[in-house]
Amino acid sequence: MIIDVTGIELTPGNNGDDCVGNGKHLDKNGNIIECCCNECNYMICCTIMANYDDCKHCSDKQCPNFKVNKS
Repeated sequence: MIIDVTGIELTPGNNGDDCVGNGKHLDKNGNIIECCCNECNYMICCTIMANYDDCKHCSDKQCPNFKVNKS
């Protein structure tokens, strides 16, 4: 699990579509959660490496897309 400095759980990959910090999700009060992409260490995973096949080369065990049994 990756937690942003604001406490938002980040989920890299898939063009950022699954990430709560992508600027398209609402908090519990109905307010838009500010985009965290510019501060995210995993932004490259949502842009250049948008395909999950590229995740098999990742060695970051903190990443929610890290696969232990890589093929």
